[in-house]
Amino acid sequence: MGLFDFFKGKQSQATGSEQANQPEEIPKDLFAEEQVPGENQHELGINTESKGIELIYEFLQADYESRGYNDALTSPDDSYKQDNIKLIKLDLQIVIQKVTTYYEDLIKELDFHITSRSRAGLIDLVEELKTRKDMVLEHAAKVDEIKKEMEDVTSMTQRIILSYQRGFMRGLSAISQSNVMNKKL
Repeated sequence: MGLFDFFKGKQSQATGSEQANQPEEIPKDLFAEEQVPGENQHELGINTESKGIELIYEFLQADYESRGYNDALTSPDDSYKQDNIKLIKLDLQIVIQKVTTYYEDLIKELDFHITSRSRAGLIDLVEELKTRKDMVLEHAAKVDEIKKEMEDVTSMTQRIILSYQRGFMRGLSAISQSNVMNKKL
């Protein structure tokens, strides 16, 4: 046994006992709940910790123009653009379904607490819970409205499509500028 093997053995024993005392960390990217549909949420500016209607608003306000620009540089094909637009719409539908499920679960939980706290005679708490439920119902109604507006050309959901298309066109223009317009005649 060499000198280095002696120190290596001592080090592995020390780290082994330290590791036994600490719980093993599980990477957060393994959990589906932590992920938001779309390619790169952080690049788009979407906060993965948002819940409810805020998640939809962040999705709608994300930077799709840069994504379109980069996609055009990657593949300047119109079918590629159309496929990515379909993917963005599907991602929005997934976010809407996720938020809808979140609100449905929250309403069930609030109903349970309202019922059980009413039986306990906690009138002020029950009124506070009912107010919270009314707010959740208003947000759920806005989500339903956004869901209905998805195919309307003038709705706010079309912002993401227009932004993506503008970026894609800028990317195509940049390709033409660099490849054709800058060539010497």
